[in-house]
Amino acid sequence: MGSSTLDDSAGQPERVHGLKLPLGATTDRLGPLVASALGVSPAELAEVRVVKVSLDARGAVPLQVYTVDAWRIGQDVPPARVPALRVPAGMRALKAGQAPIIVGTGPAGLWAAIRLVRAGIPSILLDRGGALSDRHGSVRKLRRGRELDPESNLCFGAGGAGTYSDGKLYTRKRSGLVQAVYEDLVALGASEDILTAAHPHVGTNRLIKMLGGLEQFLVEAGCELRYGQKVEGLLRDTGGRVAGVRLASGVELKSPATILATGHSARDVYRWLHETGVILERKPFAIGMRCEHPQTLIDAIQYGRHAARPELEPSEYFLKTQVSGRGVYSFCMCPGGFVIPTPTEVGHLNVNGMSNAKRGGRFANAALVVEVRPDDFYIESPGDRDHLGPLAGLELQRHLERLAFEHGGSDYSAPAQRLTDFLKNRAGDLPERTSFRPGTQAANLRGLLPRRFAEPLARAVHGFDRKMGGYLTKEAQLFGFETTTSSPIRIPRNEQLQAPGFDGLFPCGEGAGYAGGIVSSAIDGIRCAEAAMAVLGR
Repeated sequence: MGSSTLDDSAGQPERVHGLKLPLGATTDRLGPLVASALGVSPAELAEVRVVKVSLDARGAVPLQVYTVDAWRIGQDVPPARVPALRVPAGMRALKAGQAPIIVGTGPAGLWAAIRLVRAGIPSILLDRGGALSDRHGSVRKLRRGRELDPESNLCFGAGGAGTYSDGKLYTRKRSGLVQAVYEDLVALGASEDILTAAHPHVGTNRLIKMLGGLEQFLVEAGCELRYGQKVEGLLRDTGGRVAGVRLASGVELKSPATILATGHSARDVYRWLHETGVILERKPFAIGMRCEHPQTLIDAIQYGRHAARPELEPSEYFLKTQVSGRGVYSFCMCPGGFVIPTPTEVGHLNVNGMSNAKRGGRFANAALVVEVRPDDFYIESPGDRDHLGPLAGLELQRHLERLAFEHGGSDYSAPAQRLTDFLKNRAGDLPERTSFRPGTQAANLRGLLPRRFAEPLARAVHGFDRKMGGYLTKEAQLFGFETTTSSPIRIPRNEQLQAPGFDGLFPCGEGAGYAGGIVSSAIDGIRCAEAAMAVLGR
């Protein structure tokens, strides 16, 4: 029924895995199951707390599978933590030239600021994009009016790219900071379910509301959030130490510690860092397409005879395989979501996915991507990659995004193709309905992708259909291209998390090559803030 590991230390719980209850059953039924697993009577248990819950819909009845912590009578039971974000007493005042600067207000930058606040240190946060209200307008102009603002869009602005996403929180990182980030999110308004869900998510609509609360917290702590502030260079003192940043407006801001958390789409930042002499390295990433299915179809595949049960959430899938030694996998799956345009350069187009908290949309979408290794960073021939140095991966991304823009009609419509036609290597027609706005244009995506990427993707689809019977269907539609699964560049850091030869500069988060999602980015922001505190004397 379950397994446990006993620790007789006072206050230390016994953890029990694999306890099963029918879907919808209340957790008060867990007590007898825990007692049985531990070989004791229910009366000997002081408290049982759920640690994790997942769904198993493979059998005759859908089951919820629990991992719990249990305390016996006589043990000290610690109080349950109540997530909270509070401004500590004794906050420093911002002093010109002394406050830490955080470049970027995505999860890495925001959690760096939170960690500094907890140490009593307010910071200055800079973002090239707009505040929430301005950013919403820019997003609407792109999705409805086909007009891109290259400085404020679905990637740049308050909250970074994470603001317009499914808000997926699952991470493979094994760190106590994972739970700490979850608790911060609950304090900001996320459902407490994220503390125990196996694959927690927040949803775009809730993230947007929560971001407003986080901004208020930071302002109350004495931080400054400055939007529309594009950073174009570093300041250095006579000893070569980074002493702040230079804005596009010409304004110079001095600081003893600069946390660079600009995200994976700020390509101009990589260029001026490279020109400045900051070391950059090529890093593997993945490219491919968004694949959209009707959500009812995915539910039928995943839940089978249980698909019509209203208490089941829209289903997910996770697929992976190896084709000739190259990884192919699904990524960033958005049940009941929308495919969205996420370019940051005029004349370019790439796509991503988002969904709201209830995941109530008609369609499911996920990235369908293939591994790209540093020796793949070329466009026409392998020799192309050599003269581009560490920026070669960026140019590969940009090349595919230009193709997508042109073959979509040069108006931010997405080039699209049925999954079945991708395998037949033809454009074909398109389904009548799609979640993508502003629109689609039939194109042969397989013919546009370099063969070294297109062929593994095509071969993998047959294997995915064997794993999920019905995945390969005429109803499935692909959109080109998903180019920014992660950064193709890493900015090396020393043991103090500073860029070698650029003391005072802390490359951070997904854009620096050290994270891959909301939670891992937030954790790296916390770590960089703690490293910066050593420079700040705290």
